Amino acid sequence: MKIKAVPVSSIDFSKYGTYYSMKEKTSNVWYSQGEGWEDSRTNRPLINTPGSLGFTLGSPTPCNVHTMERHLHTQEALFCLADPIVVALANSGDSEQPHVADIQAVILQPGEVIVLNNGIWHDACHGLNQSVHYYWMATELEEPTQWVEISGGPITLTL
Repeated sequence: MKIKAVPVSSIDFSKYGTYYSMKEKTSNVWYSQGEGWEDSRTNRPLINTPGSLGFTLGSPTPCNVHTMERHLHTQEALFCLADPIVVALANSGDSEQPHVADIQAVILQPGEVIVLNNGIWHDACHGLNQSVHYYWMATELEEPTQWVEISGGPITLTL
């Protein structure tokens, strides 16, 4: 099944977590400026537990996605380094695997941040037609993350 990625700002992100647009004055971002600088920051901690910062290289889109992961112990924040990223998400409730019918793919531009609620299925992020580095933040445990087959999958992420 093909899933076309859409701009994250074009959907109601609340079923997955919290969306921040760091380039705009919004209700969840504080903005300030001075001579020669502008600054924005979230108006609360990014995730609700102490977190580790991760740095990952994602493959280019289009791509096939066979598995997804979720975290029941932590939120996870995803944000661009300098290039847009694409991520597939699924809110499949308490199901033990993500369902293809629940999958939505979103594109984040630099300055956009998403924080996934506990239990939201997601894959690794991907670049737009090229490999790309991105950052993530989550509470890390010493147990490995389990990647689970997509029920009804795989999917092909497209632009």
